[in-house]
Amino acid sequence: MNRKEIRTMPHKKIIIGIEFNNRSTRGKEWRIGLRKSWIEYRMSIFMKYTLRSLKKQTNQNFTALIRYADRTEQLIQQTLMKYKPLPRNIRFVRESLYIPTQRKLCRGYPYLYLVRLDCDDVYHKSFIQQLSKFHPKPGTQALINQRGYVYDSVRHRIANITKYSPPFYTLIYRTKAYFQGKRYRLPGGHTAVIRLKHEILNKKGKRNYMVVVHRRNTLNQRLLAKGKFTKNRSKVRAVLRKYI
Repeated sequence: MNRKEIRTMPHKKIIIGIEFNNRSTRGKEWRIGLRKSWIEYRMSIFMKYTLRSLKKQTNQNFTALIRYADRTEQLIQQTLMKYKPLPRNIRFVRESLYIPTQRKLCRGYPYLYLVRLDCDDVYHKSFIQQLSKFHPKPGTQALINQRGYVYDSVRHRIANITKYSPPFYTLIYRTKAYFQGKRYRLPGGHTAVIRLKHEILNKKGKRNYMVVVHRRNTLNQRLLAKGKFTKNRSKVRAVLRKYI
């Protein structure tokens, strides 16, 4: 194999891991995700915001895997039938098939870039392109997006947001090690990502993510009391066009 062939070999597989209702069988507080009404509402939010963001990415060289509880297979498929077919690189997968699907997608790639995204939030349209071009330092385990927006979809207003260790990050694994069981320890969730060996994406540049606050994501309602929001319609539309 010559040097030119080596340079053109695929280096990293970018997979966006999105949890839908895959945790719904883990405890009482999650069981609402098994209900038809919850699935239909959250699917409508996913289609309106998250899917549009994924489809708007200027670089489509990624796969998004949306994880759902196996026992809700029929409800998920019935709900998906109400919408246009998804692009080939965006798939709903049963929780039991999540790792096997990842394994197939990663064949031939020495590195896995595992992007975290909630099923009601969005990334900047250039985000995948940024990941594709980024060359991390040796040993980097995580890429963190600290700057973003919060969008109040009910009142149609927007505010800047900056978080030290937000839930918008990408974990970098050697593919072989990942499928041998290697996982980074994140006690407490996303707030622990900053303790990994990390780099900040666009430290002084784009705001790479947007938290979408809607009527039923109560965990994010507290953000509405903190941000300095603008209701200027032209400004809000200008920002939204970069994401959805």
